[in-house]
Amino acid sequence: MQYKQFVSRLFIYLKPHVGKLVFTSVMMMLATALESSIPEITGRIVDDLFAANRQTDAAFIYALVLFGVIVLSSIFALTSTAASSWVSNKVIMDLRQDMFAKLLKLPKSYFDQHPTGKTLSKLTFDVEQIAAAASTIWLDFIKSSLSVIILTSYLFYKNWQLSLTLLVLLPLVYFAVKLSSNRMRSASTKVQKSMGSMTHLLDENISGSSLIKIYHAQTQESTKFNDLIKNIRQQRFKVDMTGAFNSGFVNILIGLSLGSVVYFSSTSLQMSAGEFLSFFTAMGMLVKPAKSLVNINKPLQIAIAAAESVFELLDEVEEKNQGNKSLKNTKGAIKFNNVSFGYSAESMVLNNINLDIKSGETIALVGSTGSGKTTIIQLIARFYSPSKGSITIDGVDINELEIDSLRSQISFVDQSVRLFNDTVKGNIALGQLNSMSDKQIKHAAEVANATDFISKMDGQFNAHIGEDGTKLSGGQRQRLAIARAVAKDSPILILDEATSALDSATEKQVQAAIDEMQKDRTTIIIAHRLSTIKKADRIIVLKAGDIIEQGSHQELLAIEGEYAGLYNHQFKD
Repeated sequence: MQYKQFVSRLFIYLKPHVGKLVFTSVMMMLATALESSIPEITGRIVDDLFAANRQTDAAFIYALVLFGVIVLSSIFALTSTAASSWVSNKVIMDLRQDMFAKLLKLPKSYFDQHPTGKTLSKLTFDVEQIAAAASTIWLDFIKSSLSVIILTSYLFYKNWQLSLTLLVLLPLVYFAVKLSSNRMRSASTKVQKSMGSMTHLLDENISGSSLIKIYHAQTQESTKFNDLIKNIRQQRFKVDMTGAFNSGFVNILIGLSLGSVVYFSSTSLQMSAGEFLSFFTAMGMLVKPAKSLVNINKPLQIAIAAAESVFELLDEVEEKNQGNKSLKNTKGAIKFNNVSFGYSAESMVLNNINLDIKSGETIALVGSTGSGKTTIIQLIARFYSPSKGSITIDGVDINELEIDSLRSQISFVDQSVRLFNDTVKGNIALGQLNSMSDKQIKHAAEVANATDFISKMDGQFNAHIGEDGTKLSGGQRQRLAIARAVAKDSPILILDEATSALDSATEKQVQAAIDEMQKDRTTIIIAHRLSTIKKADRIIVLKAGDIIEQGSHQELLAIEGEYAGLYNHQFKD
């Protein structure tokens, strides 16, 4: 990302706060101007109060002026910093809001291709680096540049011959900054990417801690983590050393100037004590802003590298939602018309699927891993779009439907239950908490056979269940997921291995809840445990993306084909 592009993108977030930025800048300018007057004041104090002909009657006025300058400068600087901090944190908040809103609109394919940790790093680490440019860098630039201008002008005013040495320094400083910029930006970009990888690795290890212990993978994971943080350390060291080189180079140049001032002011120029103190103090005060101007390059390059990461996310193409039709009084009839699909152009997962699911019908999708079962339900929910063919609900092509309208017709329960760190009520009424009554929530829990364990929890429906429902057993989590589907009351129900991870006793409870929930709904079941789908109206057998058999449980057993083989294999086991 180029500097101009960085400024233009960031200005979109700064534009609403231009007034505050102007106020911040003015306050900092006033603080800097007052602070820059100190060399002249101290010089006059020395000449007027400590020379042979002392003017002691002016001592109080000088003391008052010096105190007033310092107090006012501090007040202006504090006001500027406070306003700047407000703007900076508002920019961080706005960026995070936009990034989170973007995440909610991204297609499923984005999350398939981007590790969770790297995405989290963009919202946590990278955005903070950009915010520095919105406040700290800007204020430092104003303060430092104005200080350099005022103090340099003052030095030329006091003695232009000594001040000429500064003109020699400027090209050398510019050359040092220019040389380091590309190196800093490259290293900063690598740091941003490595931080994303580290966040991802931490996420994997925290969520998979039990698995790591069981397989004694601590050493393996520690090696990966250590290699990663070693790389981060090396890249950050490059950034810091480049900044330190710039700072050290400027220090040497300024030291040369200060030494020259001491020599010439005391020999050929024969300056008075007050004049020398004013000049020397001004040059001493010039050191910090000069170094700051050089060092601004470091956080600026870090901010630009972070901005590239953040705006890359904000520029991602959102999930297509071109449909404008809505489904009302949905019956739930689903039809696949010559549907083909592949996650890549080279490999097709479904081949010319034709499937007619009647309203209220319960069908089961059966087949080996990779046969296309999960892909079918993801296409119905429009997480992906068919490569060829069409899918209709009640005769309407789902691509013509507004996506929220489509998904409002679908409830979903799978074996990898995802619960949220919220209350029981919040999880059951997910997305509808403000519109769903307590009566509806309790009814959903009753249908899901969940009221028995909910009633025993502290707080009952207001009890917090912990991160991903860690305070619940597997069966309880599954029943809560079923209650959530019941509460949504959608005409289409999708069950993906909803009972496969449960023991027999718990499975009977959950299956009873599922049977109750299926009434008057179009239901699509994915199940490897074939004993759970005997009651399905129709069983669809998939193999390598093709429908090879379909019929009831008894019909498929009678033809002694693929399904009969799978069933008999499980029965014998």
